[in-house]
Amino acid sequence: MGQVFYVVGACLAIVGGFAALVTTGNVLMFLRLRALERRGVEGEAVSYAHDVMNGKIRVHYRVSLPEGEREGDFYELQLQEPDPVGTVVPVVYDRKRPSRAKTGALEGIDSSSEGWIVKYVTGGGLALLALGIVLANLFS
Repeated sequence: MGQVFYVVGACLAIVGGFAALVTTGNVLMFLRLRALERRGVEGEAVSYAHDVMNGKIRVHYRVSLPEGEREGDFYELQLQEPDPVGTVVPVVYDRKRPSRAKTGALEGIDSSSEGWIVKYVTGGGLALLALGIVLANLFS
């Protein structure tokens, strides 16, 4: 009977670890979007260059905030053809981490789309991993 629990525990640990590993990108995106929701400042960004990185188009932007000061630069990856250089777009900018900037309005940033994946898949995966390790260790 102990071997059955050991095998079940090992299987649960493997499935849970895989689920947590696969959703690592979702966790990072959730944290990035949540930080922008909390600390983001709306402004404008002007595209000044395009280049290709790993088959995706990287669009470089310069950010200007409503206070009149020019902030930093950032880039976004796009799959489709970008707007021409010099196009002005709205941006949400994080002064602490400029790389978190995202084009669009603050109302358009919604971390809940990634939140349920983080909560249920990653959280469930970590719970299965822990349960599997406990079962495998108790009955080994």
